[in-house]
Amino acid sequence: MTVSIELVTMIVTVATTLLGLAAGFGWMITRTDTRFEKFEQRMDARFEMSEQRMDARFDKFEQRMDARFEMSEQRMDARFTKVDVQSDRVDARFDRLEGELKEVRAEIGEVKIAVARLEGPSPRLLVAR
Repeated sequence: MTVSIELVTMIVTVATTLLGLAAGFGWMITRTDTRFEKFEQRMDARFEMSEQRMDARFDKFEQRMDARFEMSEQRMDARFTKVDVQSDRVDARFDRLEGELKEVRAEIGEVKIAVARLEGPSPRLLVAR
């Protein structure tokens, strides 16, 4: 079997064309991959910088909020201390008033007894026999 030179040339041309297309596609994929890697590196750097800035902002915000909460806590502690002192004063007043009320009750009891003695026994009706 003889193969004509035109057929061999056509087969070699098709094979070379396919090999060229495959090599071109591989080159394009490699180049695109390199470009994506560079883009990814740039984006990673940007995100890292952005993350650092956000972390710094949140740290500052957290410090400010901690300071505010600390101040609020100190004010509330001062208020509660003041209320405790006032509460102790009120408790002392109530204790004093309770003692005074007991004294007044005792005196009222004595007054009732004195009045009853002054009035004497209640008049009784004398019945005729």
